[in-house]
Amino acid sequence: MMTTASAIPSTTPRPSPHWRSTLLPPLLANLAVWTAVAGVHAASVWSDALRRGRAPDALDLLGGYLVAYAPWVLLGATLHVLHRHTARPWRGVLLVSFVFLILELVYQAVLIAADTGLSPASVVAALRDMPMIFRLIDLALLLATNAVAYAVVAVRTQRDAAELERRLHADNLQLRLELEQQRLQGLRAQLEPHFLYNALNAISGLVRSDDRGLALTALQQLSRLLRYATTAVSRDWVPLSDEIAFLQEYLALQQLRFGARLEVVYEGLDNVPSDQESPPLLLQPLAENAVRHGLETSDAASRIRVRIETSDDVTTVLVSNSVPADAAPNPGLGVGLGTLRDRLAVAYHGRATLTTVAATDRFDVHLSLPLQNDD
Repeated sequence: MMTTASAIPSTTPRPSPHWRSTLLPPLLANLAVWTAVAGVHAASVWSDALRRGRAPDALDLLGGYLVAYAPWVLLGATLHVLHRHTARPWRGVLLVSFVFLILELVYQAVLIAADTGLSPASVVAALRDMPMIFRLIDLALLLATNAVAYAVVAVRTQRDAAELERRLHADNLQLRLELEQQRLQGLRAQLEPHFLYNALNAISGLVRSDDRGLALTALQQLSRLLRYATTAVSRDWVPLSDEIAFLQEYLALQQLRFGARLEVVYEGLDNVPSDQESPPLLLQPLAENAVRHGLETSDAASRIRVRIETSDDVTTVLVSNSVPADAAPNPGLGVGLGTLRDRLAVAYHGRATLTTVAATDRFDVHLSLPLQNDD
């Protein structure tokens, strides 16, 4: 049974296009460089001939030097590929350079012998009689070509490494930004129901006391709190003065709930810089923590002190609550302060601090915020 040639699958591998990106660019670059060198050499010889009263053909001179420098185009491209694309290029570079120097001298002898009739004997004679200066020039060109090829590859490798580092750094920053945005969204999702739960808990205490007037006032305050919370939580930064006003509103709601048992003292509210900002709903967990450590652990009265201090580059918010002698054991920092620490880490990248001090008769929370946001 006969089989047509078209039916037989070809086993010859297709040439890879990789050589185009590997060899073609340095080949073209070396062609341009050595063409320029040949042009300068031809122009120099032509100018000297004119000064001596001769007028050689410029195109013939240029063509001759182009032929003479043609092997250097291949050498330069080969050295570039060896330095650029091999892990240990020096053994290959030395071998190529040694072989090239021998072949280059033979090639020059062939060009010289071509003027007198090309034959093996004339080539050998031209190689034997070649002036030492020609051999030294070839050696110097060989060393210079190696040096230039190495320098070009080194500069390009350093540039590529810097570009890669820049891209990796940008990708890393983008990944960190996306992770922090996701983390912040999660914190916000946790913050809103937690705040709402604690505010409704305060209202429920008033409702159970059967005081309709106070309950109505509390509902109005809760409405204002929720209006601020729902708008502020959608923003990354809000004025710190708004946060302090929100803190006062929240503590006023708690005063309606606990009555004479809760005393609130404010100090230094005028010290807040007008242009300072903070993440939204940052201070309310401090007040909630003060209520939890004081009033909710005992039936005794409690005093909450809020103090604002501003230095050259830091604003410190202190929220301190008295701890009754008969208070139950500390229930822990809870969700509020734990979430607050996470939010500070995301927003300020370690430039803000939250510290707590537990004494026998009081519990202090110190919040330090830098005046400038770390965007």
